[in-house]
Amino acid sequence: MKRSIDLFSGLLGLLICSPFILLMALLVRLDSPGNPFFTQVRVGKNGKHFIIFKIRTLYREHFGIVPDEEGPCDYRITRLGKYLRVSKLDELPQLLNVIFGHMSLVGPRPDIPEQACSYTPFQRQRLLIKPGLTGVAQISGNTLLSWPDRIALDIWYIKNWSCLLDFKIILFTLLAIIQGESLNADPFGLHSQLADKNKTVSVERTTE
Repeated sequence: MKRSIDLFSGLLGLLICSPFILLMALLVRLDSPGNPFFTQVRVGKNGKHFIIFKIRTLYREHFGIVPDEEGPCDYRITRLGKYLRVSKLDELPQLLNVIFGHMSLVGPRPDIPEQACSYTPFQRQRLLIKPGLTGVAQISGNTLLSWPDRIALDIWYIKNWSCLLDFKIILFTLLAIIQGESLNADPFGLHSQLADKNKTVSVERTTE
């Protein structure tokens, strides 16, 4: 059922958003040189790697060292990139990842392989389902939360998944985009449980 909803919503969303994605790509290309799209290897369900698609928000489209004749990489966010990140519009190309089956509309955000390799057994539970465009952590403070808190929220979602929960998360995501990230955002009343969750993470880390 989740896959059917993802496929239908992904196709419909891409059909509606395609003109905006192309417009953003054009504006990004005019704002700074380089490929307007950004791709990167991420870790999906059961640790399987896939290529994620985004609108570029940095001055260079690639990470790492570039040939000397091109100059050093510039990791600064572009003028347009700041707005794209705040509004989450740079994530729209990931509708393709949803259609291809790499991602779901709702789930833990996909991590990079280097970080996923260092997961504890507790944290590896994030890989039990497909990563998502948005999730519980994204509507409950997101980057303002600590990394262990975000993992705890992702695992709570995995254990409590339902279609109704996905629908609520999507609605709260739209609200979060309009209002911005805030530590006061706690739509499911989970912040009070995070301390106990983090004790589990802490214990696992000290026993490795």
